[in-house]
Amino acid sequence: MEASKSYEYKVQVKTGDKKGAGTDANVRIIFHGEDGQKSEPQTLDEFFRNDFEAGNIDSFLIRLEQNLDKIVSIELWQDGAGLFAAWYVDWVEVTIEKTGDVFIFPLFRWIKENYHYRIQHLDTCLPKNDPHHQQREMELEEKREMYQLVVKVQGAPIQVEKSYI
Repeated sequence: MEASKSYEYKVQVKTGDKKGAGTDANVRIIFHGEDGQKSEPQTLDEFFRNDFEAGNIDSFLIRLEQNLDKIVSIELWQDGAGLFAAWYVDWVEVTIEKTGDVFIFPLFRWIKENYHYRIQHLDTCLPKNDPHHQQREMELEEKREMYQLVVKVQGAPIQVEKSYI
């Protein structure tokens, strides 16, 4: 009987250095390869360690039975569990241990509870070519609501109505 072969992927996650950026929620990731391949959801957690604290870089070793030669995007989400569920992620880096190939996924955003964020390698594409246009539209609408402009004094520059920072 042949032993099943496994492939190792090192995942590093940089939690932002903002007030309240860390999370106690359960975090999961799916790797998407070329030709529509994708992994099963993987939980990012190290037992007996407080993962995803503000400003920290956490590392995880993921073993999969499938070989993804190139990771073109990731799907990342958190379930909102725990007292401090909000989470701000700077970036995720995935290294294929066998080849040393590195794939970087810049997020620089708050991760909503139970929303699956799809991020492309290096997050580079023109808005008109974005394969995840619904996600982009949702994020733009949030920005529109957050930064509503108002004229408080006639003749003065336009200002942001409320500050959320």
